[in-house]
Amino acid sequence: MNKTATQSDLSRTPNFLYDTSSVEWRDFITEGCYYRLLNVDVAAKQADMLVKFEPNSQCMYHRHAATTTTMVLQGELRVREQTDNGELINVKPAGSYSIGGEGEVHIEGSGDETAIIYFSMRTEGDIIYELLNPDLTLRKSITVADFDRDWREKWPASE
Repeated sequence: MNKTATQSDLSRTPNFLYDTSSVEWRDFITEGCYYRLLNVDVAAKQADMLVKFEPNSQCMYHRHAATTTTMVLQGELRVREQTDNGELINVKPAGSYSIGGEGEVHIEGSGDETAIIYFSMRTEGDIIYELLNPDLTLRKSITVADFDRDWREKWPASE
């Protein structure tokens, strides 16, 4: 008889904590937000990274142009979106996994504790996401080439 894990089996599993003690973080866009590129593949139009949000910090409004896979490794990811009915906040706790994101406009950030998030971004064009002004107009497009340049300049030993 095959046994599958039940919710109660899973609740007895020790909590996983991603060890960030040796991660080489760099400032990323806004105060309290840091990143570490893990891989950039220009030919595949892909970039993978870790993002760290200090408690109660966030990035800025941006629009995803790439398919983005997200895994919350620590803390919680709070995603703020503007809707016709006001702001909607979606809270993704540690262990949450999602994929999608093309065309989504939002701000991502943490809750009351530090959050560590894994992002894998794959695009059909060159643009990964677009940074937006507070009025949601385009501020700057971020491309695979931008990530590749960061990869080579900031983490040259990673190649």
